Amino acid sequence: MTDEQMKIPKFDDKDKRETSFFDFGSHSEIIGKLKEIQIGSFGEQYLIDTPDGDIIVGTYGVLGSKINHSDVGKWIKILCKGDVVSPKTKRTYKDFEVFIK
Repeated sequence: MTDEQMKIPKFDDKDKRETSFFDFGSHSEIIGKLKEIQIGSFGEQYLIDTPDGDIIVGTYGVLGSKINHSDVGKWIKILCKGDVVSPKTKRTYKDFEVFIK
């Protein structure tokens, strides 16, 4: 069978879907309903329903210790406090305050 016989459509760049993560560099706060906790390539990702549409918050170790699967369906506010240097490892990481209702 040919592509035409199978009715396979042609794909171009406007059909492409990319994962876009929330940019805490541009906005320090996100508020919405936690819809889902997904497993990404590097750990858990958080799908949040906001007035501007669904937003994905990427994997951050600090968030994993503050957001639980039992929080799905609840309102969530994530506030990025900025980069912090760990006194033990001397590594820099993003720190967050998490509020759940």
